[in-house]
Amino acid sequence: MKAAYLALVMGAALFLLPGRGTGATLTEIPKPVVPSVEEQASPPLKPAVLPKPGQVSPEKTPAGQQEPPAPPPDAGETGNKPPLAKPGETVQKTEEALPETPTYPFYPALIQVDGEVPASLDNFSGAPECGTCHKKIYSEWQGSMHAAAFTDPVWRALMAMGSEETGGKTDKFCIGCHTPAGLVTEDVTKAEDVFSEDTDLVSTFGVQCDVCHSISGSHGRQSPAGEPGNGAFTLSPGKVKRGPYENCDTIAHKGVLSPLHTTSLICADCHQAFHFSSNLPLERTYDEWKHSVYAQKGIQCQHCHMMPVEKAVEAARTLTPPTMSGPASDLKPERTPFFPHWFLGGNYPMALREGHQDHAREIMHRLQTAASLDLEVSDAVAVPGRLLKLKVKVKNVAAGHNLPTSLVEIRQMWLNIEARDKDGRVFYHSGALDGSGTIEQDTKLFDAYAVDANGQHTIKPWKIDHFLWNHSIPPKGMEIVGYTIPVPKEIRKEVRLVVKLRYRPYSQALVNRLLKDKAYQVSVVDMAEKRIVLPVMGK
Repeated sequence: MKAAYLALVMGAALFLLPGRGTGATLTEIPKPVVPSVEEQASPPLKPAVLPKPGQVSPEKTPAGQQEPPAPPPDAGETGNKPPLAKPGETVQKTEEALPETPTYPFYPALIQVDGEVPASLDNFSGAPECGTCHKKIYSEWQGSMHAAAFTDPVWRALMAMGSEETGGKTDKFCIGCHTPAGLVTEDVTKAEDVFSEDTDLVSTFGVQCDVCHSISGSHGRQSPAGEPGNGAFTLSPGKVKRGPYENCDTIAHKGVLSPLHTTSLICADCHQAFHFSSNLPLERTYDEWKHSVYAQKGIQCQHCHMMPVEKAVEAARTLTPPTMSGPASDLKPERTPFFPHWFLGGNYPMALREGHQDHAREIMHRLQTAASLDLEVSDAVAVPGRLLKLKVKVKNVAAGHNLPTSLVEIRQMWLNIEARDKDGRVFYHSGALDGSGTIEQDTKLFDAYAVDANGQHTIKPWKIDHFLWNHSIPPKGMEIVGYTIPVPKEIRKEVRLVVKLRYRPYSQALVNRLLKDKAYQVSVVDMAEKRIVLPVMGK
């Protein structure tokens, strides 16, 4: 290990901070006007050697089969799914060895490297080294999931579980996007390397500066799945750093303008995943964006995830790419365009756990601008002893991909409904949490339901055979949910309806099972909230 890196890391030691529930609700953003959709040309791709036969054409991807890579223990984690009956006949799939191909030296990760394989660790700079000149960007990156990609305990537990259950077949598949530098240098190639004290410090920085700024191309369209994903990018490590600027040569490095770095394609290869043996689509965040009005209007991933929340919201409202100027480094403080390196996603529990409260607040703020609620009731007054019908419209107003996205089979976005009397007593509820943090039965979740080859529910990506449904809401999309609420005969004066759209990236039960005595609290964010007060007839 490099002593300088070790000193920097020890000097910036992280501490454990349990998550706290939040009930903040922001003003609903104006309804966007969706213009006509225009065709958008795909960015140029770096050519690559075609893989062996057996490719899956993107046009033949089964509709509705989207989402997630890394999940956990099977059935019952969400606490509200009935067991599936076994099919009358099931065909047991035969395990096949993963193919060896010089096209992808780190298969099933599809990373390619310019030059000698494996690459040398000396060709990669550690993130703290980059931070000496790029202080602001380094500080922003530190609180992101990119920085925690290698150290995230939930990922580590799932990766270890997958390795054990598949005999190591998933190792490089998972490692490729969580420490690309570790994989291509062969410092981290198997599960035990992730937990080894001998792992080089450079590998532990996860998705760090020198990974993204060493990407020189994407060859996803020539990959086995025929689409970007599974790390189908080319790394060209060394003194040349690639990004959105010209004229950025320094003593430390040479800078090269890279149009790829201003497009969503650079994000696609790690934010899109296909099953390592069947090419079944697991995570489709990039495709969700690609087929949205945001893509047609030139709004890239960077315009939402690398911009202040207010600019992202404005981009969603106007469907116009935002711009800003800022300090890319201490040497040249003002650059245009400028992209802060927050990489805001949805995993605020990790930011809280590692002590990055500012980052966690920004994530929560972003979540609270992504969706809106509209309520309609069947009657202007509540009648004692009668049924009241409630219609809830859930809109994806400001996310350029589905809500939720990525690991939809373990994400939890749901509706929480409460009907109260004038004294605040709840006489009807749906979507409540019990003392253990489990969501009650028959709650409306916006989720995906995956099954294995025997038709049994699973949230382990290596076991997923297909999806029975995906109820995530597409960009600018909406789902309408109806409720029938019995009004008590003894009700007096008024009925108060409180509706919340709630979110957490994974269940408390999952964290408890994976991390056991090291489990941390998974707090809940209220993404949106609406209230209605109805007078009671004749009372």
